[in-house]
Amino acid sequence: MKATARARRVGIYVRISDDREGGGLGVQRQEDDCRLLAASLGWKVVELYIDNDVSASDRRKVRKDYRRMLADIESGHIDGVLAWHPDRLYRQPAELEDLIILIEANDVEIRTKMAGELDLSTPTGRLHARMLGAIAKYEVEHKQERILRKVQELVEAGTIHNGGHRPFGYERIYEGTGPRRKVIEDRIDETEAKYIRDWAKRALEGETLYSLVADTNGKGIKTSTGGAWSYQGMRYMLMSGRIAGLKEHKRQIVGKAVWPGIISEEDHQALRALLSDRAEQAKANGAQRTSTAQKYPLSGLVRCTCAEDHIRMKTSPSSNRKGPVYRCPPKGDGGCGGRTIKIADLERLLEKALFHKLEEVEPLDESDPGDPRPALEEKLEKWERRVGELKEELLDGDRPAREIQEAIDTLNSRIAKAQREAAEYSVKTRVLEVSAEELREEWEDYLPARKQGVYRSLIREILIHPATRPFNRWNPDRVEVFWK
Repeated sequence: MKATARARRVGIYVRISDDREGGGLGVQRQEDDCRLLAASLGWKVVELYIDNDVSASDRRKVRKDYRRMLADIESGHIDGVLAWHPDRLYRQPAELEDLIILIEANDVEIRTKMAGELDLSTPTGRLHARMLGAIAKYEVEHKQERILRKVQELVEAGTIHNGGHRPFGYERIYEGTGPRRKVIEDRIDETEAKYIRDWAKRALEGETLYSLVADTNGKGIKTSTGGAWSYQGMRYMLMSGRIAGLKEHKRQIVGKAVWPGIISEEDHQALRALLSDRAEQAKANGAQRTSTAQKYPLSGLVRCTCAEDHIRMKTSPSSNRKGPVYRCPPKGDGGCGGRTIKIADLERLLEKALFHKLEEVEPLDESDPGDPRPALEEKLEKWERRVGELKEELLDGDRPAREIQEAIDTLNSRIAKAQREAAEYSVKTRVLEVSAEELREEWEDYLPARKQGVYRSLIREILIHPATRPFNRWNPDRVEVFWK
């Protein structure tokens, strides 16, 4: 391409994918070299385009100044481009083809410090550019392979990744300074760890995550990034292997980690089983739609005997101003519409019944004949082994893949159900491990949702029988409690 008599009005394009120095020094060095090149050519620099810390290999990331440069070429504002190397301009073959079309249409010359002139107006020049682009593409893909392999090595070793936010409950120890400093250790932050242990304990006692989130935000406890807690954030944190000192990759536990655990592995497994169940999500959504579950601990357990399947009674303001009541739904909704019982009276009765139950029940031990966990663990081991066999069979291809996958899905469903049953029994044992005296001392400080968790872990249902004369007198004999 022949140079015109007048000095070209050119733009310098500089880019670096990963600014580890954090000060733009890499792009500054490119600019300095390109300005020297412009002076040697007698070209006038009228624009500077900088994409610092932006990759050209990831097409999802927008290179704003690159796009501005293309627009300036199309408008005629510049008729030349200087870059340190062709791979600063493009890494993707598709980008090169777009650049070729634009250069041909606008008589633009491209020069680079390291590779000389990039002549996109001739077949030979385009071939040379495409070869450089293919080499750049290969380097990107090879680099990605090395990164993925390095990530896999970190996963297998249980070590700390160098990215992401500081995990709640841990203090990060760094080597070096600046945004690219290296994480060398995660130590337990005892203040935050105390919160995690409390939340885990309450979740394992049956308290809903929505209640935990509301209480946590009400106390002004912030996440590690300084924001408010969300339901999903709390659920993800309590289900994570990290807080148990376990390495997790793609939501799967892959082994021990190098950092210490805040809760036990047993508690982690129970939390994972409880919180992964869709019922917990539905329970939280229900709590968000109404404040009843947050206000009355017995909600959801109280049922009327007017129908064979025992109709769930709902809270209702009392017409005689004696306080809220549980009321059977109207006949159109399957209930009798008339039976009520005062909430305050029922709560006092159930508190006494609860403390009495804890006083008469001996602490459960490993030899408890009613403990379903040994049998469940035996089933889990057998089912998990079978899932592994089916996955191997899936790779062999001797049977239809759909048939094998359906069997795997069925077994995974059974495994999840068994894990939840074991976790629910663990919730019950946790409640029974607390003495009546200890619970009585702490009971007044429990939130309604936490009390509800205790009741639900021990009670299957509370039946309300018809009122007897005199109707204006409290009769505890109307109440029948079915314990688990």
